[in-house]
Amino acid sequence: SMTGAASARPVVFCFAGQGAQYFRMAADLYEQEPVFRDWMRIGDALLRDRFGYSLIAEIYGPDRRIGDPFDRLALSHPALFLVQYAAARAVMQRGLRPDLLLGVSLGEFVAMTVAGMMPFEEALLHVAGQPARFEASCPPGGMIAVLAPPALWHEMPVLARDSEIAGISAAGHFVLSAPAGALAPVEAELRARSVAFQRLPVGFAFHSRWIDPAAEACRAADAGLRLAAPFWPCWSSCLGRPLDPAAPPPDFAWRIVREPMDLRGCFTALEEQGVEGRGGVRYVDLSPSGTLAALARQNMAASSASQTLALLSPFGGNMKRLEEVTRN
Repeated sequence: SMTGAASARPVVFCFAGQGAQYFRMAADLYEQEPVFRDWMRIGDALLRDRFGYSLIAEIYGPDRRIGDPFDRLALSHPALFLVQYAAARAVMQRGLRPDLLLGVSLGEFVAMTVAGMMPFEEALLHVAGQPARFEASCPPGGMIAVLAPPALWHEMPVLARDSEIAGISAAGHFVLSAPAGALAPVEAELRARSVAFQRLPVGFAFHSRWIDPAAEACRAADAGLRLAAPFWPCWSSCLGRPLDPAAPPPDFAWRIVREPMDLRGCFTALEEQGVEGRGGVRYVDLSPSGTLAALARQNMAASSASQTLALLSPFGGNMKRLEEVTRN
């Protein structure tokens, strides 16, 4: 349980979207943490039953290497959902509860499910069914994380013409989406300007006009989703504020994948709330790659009393961090 100064800080569970995945993610938790393993197995059985594949075999198969590109959407989508959900349940089983949750893109579905707004089975199967809707109608594309101020996009004609800003994460970090044929020219332009960037392991240009062909199929599939009142507020990076389950925006599930991600706006607002309480907030990043903790830091003033904790890393040591995160 939380004691002393730490308890004054509201705990924010953070969940990431596409691009954060890699093979063998959280393998040590799967081997050593029963709660994590149980949820992975429950999800695996649901997916085997509905779609005929074993997600556990896909993520942790003996021939899987962390460095191999995990870019098959049909598998990475449910994998990201399940690993982050199971990680949250493992952390909560050890007594650390969120005061609010922050989801980014696909991570919004994880946040809503952990918060009790959607049943686990329904949410997992909904997320696992999404890839087929994009594959049926959308042109191939991709996403690029750019380590530069978003204003750069407006200054570079090739970018402004052939890509869209899919999200703004911090003052010096944004994400582009572009169709497949534009990715290499866009990257060449960034290189010519000596701008650091990273291609994400994603096969579609999410959060941009290039996924609009899937709108009708997505809206039809989303129509059955109903939201219950959450145990804790769920901040949406697509809205830049908490999602109101009593009056969700029309097409909220489609908007989560289509609208730009305003992560910077969420962190800024959360930091303002934390400053009012003077103790800051405690960001617990449950994404596989720990990038949300890093982005939270980029949005924090030097004087911020907030803390960032990342549970999972591609370099392992996750059991040790699980103990640390849940100890204080």
